[in-house]
Amino acid sequence: MPEAPERKPQQEDQEYCLDFSLQAVASHLRANEGREVPFTRAVLLVHNACESDVIYLSLHATLGQEGGTVRDVTHALSGPASLPAGGSFNWDVYDLLLPAHPGSASKVHMFGYRAVLNWRFDLAVWAEYRCSDGSPPVRTSVSRWALQWSVSDSITGTVALAIEKGQ
Repeated sequence: MPEAPERKPQQEDQEYCLDFSLQAVASHLRANEGREVPFTRAVLLVHNACESDVIYLSLHATLGQEGGTVRDVTHALSGPASLPAGGSFNWDVYDLLLPAHPGSASKVHMFGYRAVLNWRFDLAVWAEYRCSDGSPPVRTSVSRWALQWSVSDSITGTVALAIEKGQ
């Protein structure tokens, strides 16, 4: 995955206060046959752990399919331009980020959710933000995860998700 340059806070006592996490959330998907398939979603969450509001927030993300090209999927992360202290915002990786990745989108369009089974995806996310008009901009470190969906129960067709935290 391409490395986003990280800017250190200009003041030694200023800390990074945006937290990123990727959570597995139980859900369902409608299959082509009209039945509901138990499906675990990957939900990307950004949380403002700053003591004040983030007045400017610019999120960036790349997504790469194993053996494929890494793509910038930043445009799929539409969300708030600011974030109140303690506030959070989230995105569904399957519904929002996979369709933004051309290599995945065309296959999911043709084959449905089964197209992603056993593929490995690498997701990298970072942000630039300011907590006040006078504060210097801060770029977070890059948060990385590897995702892989697979059928955990062939009888019910249940789709499970494995998430590995990256370095």
